[in-house]
Amino acid sequence: MDKQKEAGEVDVAPPPYTATDTSAQPPLNNSEAPSYTAAPEGGSSAIGAVAGVSNRFPLSFNAYFEKKIMSKLFYLGEHAETPLYAVTMHSGWTTKPLLEMHSGPKDSDPIMATVGYESWFSTGKRTIIKIFPDIAGLSTSADESSSGSSSSSDSGSGPAVAVKSFDMIQRYKWTRSWHELSIEVGIGKDVRRENFEWRRTQGEEVKELDSSGEGWKLVRLEGTATGKNSTSDGKEVVAVWSVNGGWSMTKFCKFQFLGSGATGVLGNTFAIVALISGLKIRYAEYLQNTASNAAGVATA
Repeated sequence: MDKQKEAGEVDVAPPPYTATDTSAQPPLNNSEAPSYTAAPEGGSSAIGAVAGVSNRFPLSFNAYFEKKIMSKLFYLGEHAETPLYAVTMHSGWTTKPLLEMHSGPKDSDPIMATVGYESWFSTGKRTIIKIFPDIAGLSTSADESSSGSSSSSDSGSGPAVAVKSFDMIQRYKWTRSWHELSIEVGIGKDVRRENFEWRRTQGEEVKELDSSGEGWKLVRLEGTATGKNSTSDGKEVVAVWSVNGGWSMTKFCKFQFLGSGATGVLGNTFAIVALISGLKIRYAEYLQNTASNAAGVATA
């Protein structure tokens, strides 16, 4: 699991990739990253839905635990009273994925995405993300499936459908850890793969979500960026999530799309993968903290 970072390492970029870092991923298209129009800078409150993503996600929203004892659900939405999506939680000790994200506010709604470890006995360094194209509104045609993501058949509770699968790899360097993933970006036939990283942060982008200033940011490694939503190594921050530092007992975390992630130009697949991969990191930390607290009580 994640190790605690040392002071002063918040915005330090991980070391360059080696050949072994990218061997698990399909070859990337080395052409220029697509251009985008920067989203308006502002606070963490949502101004509307992410443009170009079927109005699926607000720019900023929260995750809330269901107010029931032993519930296996949490909800995504701008307010607890108006949930948009349900997420089913699992322990990670079974063949089920850690999280199953539904296409509506009920756990009976179809599953749009899942995220879990490579296998129940794995080290947890490799996470498998599956996106269901029929729910996400994505084409399953040959031209899109040739863009680099792996495709498989997953029967689920209904007829077999093609799903897209992406890997997220956790890396370590001394006391720091980060998560690497390659995601399809673009709209229509203009689809390519780009590399991204989830990096731990206590920077301004996370402090705008919560005053506690603790969370993770999703960094787009293609191209360069300057200004508010950029890293110290000149890369763009396209999403961020923070832990809840307030008194709420049900608010799990806060999430926000930024920069080109907020404009929708990166597409449906990016939005869903960014969201569920960030939720997985937060949920894994939650499970670890819960286990540590329980162990502390038992030995007290």
